[in-house]
Amino acid sequence: MSKRDTEKVLRIALNFLEGLTMKQFQELIEGNAEIHYKAKEKRFLKEIQRIEREARHTADVEKILEGYTKKDLLQFGDELNLPIKTRDTKKVIYQKIADHFGLTDSAGHECKKISEAEQWKSIEDALRNSSTLEKAKDFLLNQDSLRLKKDIVAFAKHLGVYVNKRYTKQELLERIVNSVVGSRIRGRAMRMEE
Repeated sequence: MSKRDTEKVLRIALNFLEGLTMKQFQELIEGNAEIHYKAKEKRFLKEIQRIEREARHTADVEKILEGYTKKDLLQFGDELNLPIKTRDTKKVIYQKIADHFGLTDSAGHECKKISEAEQWKSIEDALRNSSTLEKAKDFLLNQDSLRLKKDIVAFAKHLGVYVNKRYTKQELLERIVNSVVGSRIRGRAMRMEE
């Protein structure tokens, strides 16, 4: 198993453990609970194989999946473990799917929307791993890619955090930190109370 695969497995296990209540966690430690493995059924296997075989551009992905509703596309993306949000348009979803398969748009350029998402990935991961609100805010203040207000707004939209464009840069950063890090800290505190 490669280092990347090991990291994925550990991240899955950590996410599972963080989702447990204190009572569930204690029962697991004491041996009064079990963890079971169940393979996911591939609902869209034919479509995935067809995209792998036939698609060369984003437009090809659109053609293959054109009869699907947005709800179906969300489930398709979920099966591929793509970071698709419910507010994404069908066009954005097609782009994310095309990027997952390493495809380009019809002009032969990589999908711009996706490369922006990849740009934010490392910052998003570091932000989610911040232990305090202060550390998270300091981290964001030191990011070169978040110097301009428009970049901060774009990052907030990427995270799904509502921001008003009239907010100052400081208010935008505080809103992002409170939404991403603060919610995790509050959730952890609530689980400790249970």
